[in-house]
Amino acid sequence: MLLTFLTGSGWIYFTVFAGLRFGSKAGGFIGGLPSTALLSFFFIGVTQSPEIASSVTTIFPVAIAVAGLFLVVFAFISGKGFSYALLSGLCFWFLSSGIIVLFNLDNFLINLIIYFAVMFFAYLILEKHLLIKSVPSDKTGHQENHLVLRSLFGGLVVMLTVLIAKTAGPLIGGMFAAFPAMFIATLTISYKAHGIDFSRAMTKPLMVTGMITVAVFAIAVRYLYLATDLYTGTFLAVCLSGVSAYLTYRFILPRLI
Repeated sequence: MLLTFLTGSGWIYFTVFAGLRFGSKAGGFIGGLPSTALLSFFFIGVTQSPEIASSVTTIFPVAIAVAGLFLVVFAFISGKGFSYALLSGLCFWFLSSGIIVLFNLDNFLINLIIYFAVMFFAYLILEKHLLIKSVPSDKTGHQENHLVLRSLFGGLVVMLTVLIAKTAGPLIGGMFAAFPAMFIATLTISYKAHGIDFSRAMTKPLMVTGMITVAVFAIAVRYLYLATDLYTGTFLAVCLSGVSAYLTYRFILPRLI
């Protein structure tokens, strides 16, 4: 758990620092890379088995879709204030997750289809209706001390998420593996450092990168954990996700954002 905490804290710090230094597009891109999912699947594999970690991915595509809609809800309500938007997004996430658990969606292919449909819908809402645009960085006042403290808090959120994901069973574990802990921490720190417009602008790159690269990572984990072993499977899944992240950043984000 200490490793999870330190890894999550470091990742959040790097994500938000990149956003403050290079703009909302870079920060959103980095924040959308596999982090909570990577740690969740890996530690489930360590503490239980690679087979159980693989089974957790069954519900994961729908869980990613709900995390993407969390960003849409946040962006939609952000005009009423950051706290209100964040709480509304969280309420939506918990309500939607509870409904999904009740329906017990256990068909991976159907869950993938739902994921693709929701991804397309979420992007259209952010792009066509909410008109989310990237915001350039403002290199003044990085608030380094506050950034460290908030990153440590974000690491705690990630650690608790992983703990729930690996102890609650495949269905609930799969949902919590996609809990938007990194999204929450990134949006919060960005808001504190640069205001609601900057935080809101990060929702689209977070959503686009997260919905693509995290899905690639989860699909790779599902099959590689069974075909190889935990460490090899994780390494190969990270490599595949890294390739998808590069392609997303190089070819998709410039067109969509």
